Amino acid sequence: MSTPPPDPVPPEVPDQAPDSDQLKDDLRKVFDSQIPNYGDYNLVFAANERYQQPETDGARLTMPKYYVLGYRWKPTEIMIAPVDSHTLAGTGIPVEINMTNLSHVHRLASGQYEVGTSTGKTFQFGVQPEARFSSGPHSQLVIDQRDDHQDFDAFMAAFIAMA
Repeated sequence: MSTPPPDPVPPEVPDQAPDSDQLKDDLRKVFDSQIPNYGDYNLVFAANERYQQPETDGARLTMPKYYVLGYRWKPTEIMIAPVDSHTLAGTGIPVEINMTNLSHVHRLASGQYEVGTSTGKTFQFGVQPEARFSSGPHSQLVIDQRDDHQDFDAFMAAFIAMA
């Protein structure tokens, strides 16, 4: 009686970049790991492609800044969680903005939004129906958030009207 041949060893599959849905899941994990009651928020990916980073010599370096934005209608608030485009990890302390600490909110001529707190923190960002990181290992992926984009724009219109 002969011994059956061993099962073939499967070829090694190189690491593949995540697709849009996987990237959304990864960004949700970034948000969920930092935010209590994270399930209460709708999430969108936002970017400020012209973020000015101050340098020690007084100059400013333009570099993109990325956020996972959580928003909810009741109570009306936005949670801004910075995210690193290379590691998909949180970068900084998330900021909650609601009617108790909102200093201003408006839509800029560029279509982006500016939101500020009474403690002096200001954020500028845009939310696109199809968004992407402009740099890093995930820059080739498009995040499809067309449905979320419409809801977020309606939310921001209401948020601006309430301010």
